[in-house]
Amino acid sequence: MRNKAIIESLMCLLKYYKTVSDKVNKDSLHYLIGQTIRQYDIPKDNRHISQAAQQLWDKLTTGNISDYHYRNLVTCDKLTQPVTLSVFNGAEKNGKPKEFKKGDKFIFRELFHEDHVIPVSLILKELAINTPVNYSDIENVLNKMHLCVVLKKEDKKLGRTAGRTLSFKETIDNVYKKNNIILNV
Repeated sequence: MRNKAIIESLMCLLKYYKTVSDKVNKDSLHYLIGQTIRQYDIPKDNRHISQAAQQLWDKLTTGNISDYHYRNLVTCDKLTQPVTLSVFNGAEKNGKPKEFKKGDKFIFRELFHEDHVIPVSLILKELAINTPVNYSDIENVLNKMHLCVVLKKEDKKLGRTAGRTLSFKETIDNVYKKNNIILNV
């Protein structure tokens, strides 16, 4: 139901976007379309986890990594001895060492990042330029999105969009594998 509402909203926004010529309105619509795309529930088969992220997760907690996102609080309920990890605050390039022991908590995004394998900017461009404004074509483009949970330190190696395409396989080969990030696919 949620994805249906998102696609219908995108249909309205895209129809208007394709008719607007002034920069201020175009930029505002571009932003709204990008934020709307981010609300789309990516299919389970298009969600991935790097091996390193899964290994660290399994060391720290018994929770299911798929149930945690961005600002969720995670409890270290599995540690048998203290471990020091690099904790990142926002977009910091370098994390700060912090010791964790059993029972400690951290915010998901301090150690992990949900990476849009196919950047939202490429999805938006595809929708705005190459896609007819109808439900099934928009849904087909949105279903090209893939999300991958990686370690924050892996994310720093990936960069934002260089080497990424609308092809999952190409992006994995050109970006992830090149940076020695292996996915549990």
